Amino acid sequence: MSREETRRFIELIKEVTVGKTLLTVEHDMGVVFGLADKIAVVVYGEIIAFDTPERVRANQRVQEAYLGSSIADQQVGGH
Repeated sequence: MSREETRRFIELIKEVTVGKTLLTVEHDMGVVFGLADKIAVVVYGEIIAFDTPERVRANQRVQEAYLGSSIADQQVGGH
């Protein structure tokens, strides 16, 4: 979908879910952060974070799992 289509999709979902709970699995972080009140981050079947979008974004384990870290990169490289 284009950016405009994605934006409209998010707005439509918000409209039809007012007062309801929606559970979705999504890998597009723009969609996730545009919709979610709470986010569960799952890595290899383990929930490593479940919190507000702001707290999930700032979570060190989430950052390391999805963005890597210098420590994790060194461990993989054997240094």
